[in-house]
Amino acid sequence: MFKQITMPVGAALRHASARSSLLPLWGILLALAFVVYPDMARDLWTDEAFTVSYAAHPTLGALLDDVRKNEETPPLYFVVSWLWARGFGQSEEAFRSLSLLCGALAVGLFARFAQRHLPVRAASAAVTILALAPLLQRYMVEARGYTLTVLLVVVCIAAYERLWRAPDSPRAQAGYTLSAVVLFYSSYFSVVILAAQWLLWLGQLRAPATRRQRLRAWGLMHLAVAALVLPWLPSLAYQVRVASAVTASWSNGPQDYFYLACGVLLGKPASGAWFLLWQLGAAAGFALMLATALRPRAGIGGLALRTLAVPGALLLAMSLLLEVTALRYLIVLLPSAALVAAAGFEALRERRPPLAWALALLLALGLVGTIRAPWQAPHPANPWATLSAEVARQADPAGDVVLFHPPWDQRIFEYYYGGPQLPLLGAHHYDDFYYTQGYSLKQTWRSEEAIPLLAPHQRVWVFYDQMFHGVPPLALPYRELGRWREGKLELILYEVHSP
Repeated sequence: MFKQITMPVGAALRHASARSSLLPLWGILLALAFVVYPDMARDLWTDEAFTVSYAAHPTLGALLDDVRKNEETPPLYFVVSWLWARGFGQSEEAFRSLSLLCGALAVGLFARFAQRHLPVRAASAAVTILALAPLLQRYMVEARGYTLTVLLVVVCIAAYERLWRAPDSPRAQAGYTLSAVVLFYSSYFSVVILAAQWLLWLGQLRAPATRRQRLRAWGLMHLAVAALVLPWLPSLAYQVRVASAVTASWSNGPQDYFYLACGVLLGKPASGAWFLLWQLGAAAGFALMLATALRPRAGIGGLALRTLAVPGALLLAMSLLLEVTALRYLIVLLPSAALVAAAGFEALRERRPPLAWALALLLALGLVGTIRAPWQAPHPANPWATLSAEVARQADPAGDVVLFHPPWDQRIFEYYYGGPQLPLLGAHHYDDFYYTQGYSLKQTWRSEEAIPLLAPHQRVWVFYDQMFHGVPPLALPYRELGRWREGKLELILYEVHSP
């Protein structure tokens, strides 16, 4: 009789354990299946070129100084990429593989977190949503810190939920403190999560018997956070001071705030006929997140409030205050949105199954229709490598100068160029060029600015980049000697003075 009872129980436990271990694997494999791997070898774009240039510094001190001068972000990702480059080199593939690894780890860790807080079906849905989210897929092969931020958001949320359930545990307190510091150093937009957690902790002070003890613990945790963040505060103050000169709003108006409110799961709106599918998928995802209100006392209501509702409201307020509409900043809310949408599906399925499945289908179609599938991607061009090689082949160091239009592309050329040393006209340091020298980020170069700087030279090579921003061309009063084009990147050679 004993065997007859325990064998089925043992088998059930083994089955549950296997299923538990398979969900993280499923999420990682699904996320990796939709990566556009040819993009690993494409040319760097502007922000990636800055990342790679930081890793070339011989010391961390030089790296941190360069980051302070050129970024409006904290330094953690750049320190990690600097260390990564010591082991894996400084190729495009090496840096992008770091983002790929962070993205895969984020999905795997998120799967573990979802399993602890959601039923099996809802946990599987949450992991699937995150793995397919265009906002995550967009940055899986980009040499920037977005996937690292997603990973650290998952870590911080998990640490806070552990602390929420065991507020008097010294281990939980220490784990949360460390996770909060690391998250802050990865993205300034993480403050919406940290501020929400700070506010919501007031709910732990309701019981008079534990109020003083918990208030003291909360104060000590934040004192530790402040002490660990303090060394970076002078650099943060400098970044704030120069921010108006080195950043610009590329907003298209109030519609961007609509996309900001709806695009957390689907990211950037699709173009053309796919836009309708994007709208339907975004609306379905938003409706599923709202559906968590159907089970306010089931546990997920509090989790949705802590991880998404309050941080989301703070992010919207921060975006309005700073006039920031870039959808990439929503990435700090992406894990929470996937979790809450899946929980909403589970809650709605119990009340209105046909509606729940219809919304889930629309969200799935929106996700798959918005991401760039590997089989849809053309073979990537390498315009900067090709045209920089042309300059190296023909450059005359005695009389040539290179001008970058827009100016912020200079570090891309510095990475690919292998010819004789030439004077360069562009923004090697954002703060020097835009803040100290006073150029306008959205308007340079103008012809009246460029012509006096070109006068001492015999020839000028002009890189005219229209890949990401439609800056108007320069009207230069010189004879054109040659023109080369690779996609939306042009190289033009002018004769300033006859030899």
